Order: sequence, then structure tokens, then C-alpha cells
Amino acid sequence: MKMEYDEIMEHIQVTPEMRERILSHIHETDIATPSPKVLPFSGLKKYWSVAACFVLLLAGAIALPHLLNQADPEPPVLAGPNIVEATSLQKLSELVGFEVTTDFSLPFKAEKITYCSYWNEMAQIEYSGEGCSARYRQSLGTDDNSGDYNTYSDTTVMAVNNLEVTLKGDNGIYTLAIWTDESRTYSLSLSPGIKADDWLTSLTN
Repeated sequence: MKMEYDEIMEHIQVTPEMRERILSHIHETDIATPSPKVLPFSGLKKYWSVAACFVLLLAGAIALPHLLNQADPEPPVLAGPNIVEATSLQKLSELVGFEVTTDFSLPFKAEKITYCSYWNEMAQIEYSGEGCSARYRQSLGTDDNSGDYNTYSDTTVMAVNNLEVTLKGDNGIYTLAIWTDESRTYSLSLSPGIKADDWLTSLTN
């Protein structure tokens, strides 16, 4: 059957005149546009529900970032301590408002010395040389000003110049000394540490 249809179609030829008449007939034909269907009330209610859900989702998407920013505000920027570097021991004393004394000797030769004032209340002097370092602090009052919160296995108290000096370290090697004269507090840290007898030599005048 298909072969007979193909043979018939091969013999059909559309001339230019026939093609023109067919197109003209199509243009003259009034093709009515189908009228839209009127949705029943139940259908309208369904579409209104979908639209309402969409509006709620859109409002949530807009409001969510704002709510998150309120719930988790950016952390405040923390200001560092007021640290001022001085050019000499005298200038450091002027910054902190009292005479800074250094009544000790170091177990190494200092090649570099740095003077700093913290909050115009505490004096700090850092020494370095020969692969060693030291940090000395002096402040008014009797509170520990060392800033060293490490846990040490060894702690001992020794008398130096009629003052009690607390030494802290590990395995008989002490890296921190703290003492007070009831008006000022002093601390000295050494790296590497030294034995208690060497501390006595360094702190005795």
C-alpha cells in the first residue's frame, strides 16, 4: 500500500500558479481564535493559593539575610594595648611616670635593648644577644606583671636584698623571677633559663 502511495505522489506536481492560489486561499480564510477557558471558582482559588505561597517565599528570601545579620553581628574590632617605644631608660621613666631601675645583671652580653611603655603604667625592657634574650618589667603595685601564665614543675623562693624572689622553671632550670618591695612589682624572664645559684648572682648587688 505504501509503495502505491509513493508512486502516486511522485506523479503529483504543484505548479507555481497552484501554489499561489493555495496561499491566497489560506490568507482569506478567517481562522477564529479560540476563547480562553473560564476557570471555575475552585480553580481560581487554587491559583490564588499558589500565588500567595510564592509571595511568602519571596518575602522570606528578602528578609532572611537581614535577620541573619541581626542574629550574628560582626565581632567588634579589639584595640591593642597602648604601647609606646622609648629611646632610653630616662624617656621610659617619663612615659610611665616613675623612675625605672635595673638593679640586676644579665648572664649574657646584651647587644640590643628595646624600651617600651604599656598603657603609660608598666615599663618593659627587652634584651637580646649571644643567642639569649631577657624581658624585664616594672610597675606600681604588688600584682604579678610578668604576663607568664605557663605551668612550671619547679617553684622556689629565695631571699635577695631582703626581698623574697619567686623563681619558676622546670628540672632545676628557672626562667622567671618575680618580686615586690610592696610599692612596685618586678619580673625578669630569661631564655634560656639558669640555675637558682646563678639567679642569686644576677639579682644581688
